[in-house]
Order: sequence, then C-alpha cells, then structure tokens
Amino acid sequence: MYTETEMRSLYQCFARILEYPAGGTLQAAIKAQGLLIDEDPASAAQLKEFHDYAASLPPGRLEEVYTGTFDLDAACHPYIGYHLFGETYKRSVFLVGLKQRYSAEGFVFPENELPDHLAVILHFLATTHDETQAQEIARDALLPVLDRMTGRAKSEGFDEDENAEAPKAEEESEKRTQFHGVLEALRSVLQNQFQVLTVLEPSA
Repeated sequence: MYTETEMRSLYQCFARILEYPAGGTLQAAIKAQGLLIDEDPASAAQLKEFHDYAASLPPGRLEEVYTGTFDLDAACHPYIGYHLFGETYKRSVFLVGLKQRYSAEGFVFPENELPDHLAVILHFLATTHDETQAQEIARDALLPVLDRMTGRAKSEGFDEDENAEAPKAEEESEKRTQFHGVLEALRSVLQNQFQVLTVLEPSA
C-alpha cells in the first residue's frame, strides 16, 4: 500500500496526465513512474509507454489524441457522474454534492469545467484533508467508473443510451489510445490501495 503522501502525489500526477494537455503531462508521467516502480511495476511500465509515446509526438498531436479519446468517445467521457447516473437528476444531485464538498475545503476548480471531471476529482483528492472522504470517492465512485472506461462494466450514460445509433463498448474498444493505458494504471493503483478484488475483467 502507498502512504498518504504517496497517494496525494499519485492523484496529482494522474490528474495532470488526464486533464487536457497544457504543460506538465510528461513530467507527471515520469514522476508517477518513480512512485509506482517498486509497488506496481506493470503500471509503471504503462506510464513509461505513455511518456515515450507522448514525447515522440509533434506539437499539438497529444491534444488531438486527448480529444479523440475523451471528448469524441462516449465510452470514455471523463465525467464520473455521467457514467454513474447518465444524464439524469441523480447526476445533478451528484454535481451539487461535489461542489459542496469542494467549497467546504476551499478547493477551487476551473470555471469552464464540471466538478465531476475525472481530473478535477483527482486534483481534489490530492488536496483534501479528509482521508475518509477521499477513500470513499476513490473506492465508490472512481473505481466503478474506471471499470467502465476500461471496458469492464456498463455505463449508465453510455450503454443505457436510448440512441440506437450509439456505438457499443465492443466497437469502442478498437479505439484504444495510450490514454487508456493511463486509465488502466490508475485503476490498478486504486485497486491495490483499497484491496479491491478483481471481479470484472474484459471478455476474451
């Protein structure tokens, strides 16, 4: 298991990697590798692969890959409430609850972003002083959504979409990018930290 300080650093690194690229992505990948190399070498290798890939891209290409992965792929939308509740009243309640938690701790997130964006929540987990609350959010909200984003489970916002033309998870799996490896690494970190049994694995 990781110490509280290590987890805060890991949350911060994954937040940097999984937010829209604006500088600091490569440095975060390197730092996360160092934190994971002994405890979770497979995840460290995934982050190295991501780093090497991102470092090899021409200017502007990583941003395009990010948009293609998270903005244009419904199966991988980076909004936790979307996957947990779909576009329903429950998601609105979830968003309000997150705002209240952020406000209570003086946490400020970008005005142009929703409070349930994956990177926003990770930044919050890196700074909150309420360890119990951090564990609840990571275990009960992030992990189930990461199962969906990595193709292991259904999303209320995607698989239950009434739009018959919406692509299915199997089709989306063919669109994997290096960011999916980052999501796998984050999922592994949370599973190990909270000792969650692996009961959902992708079908062969």
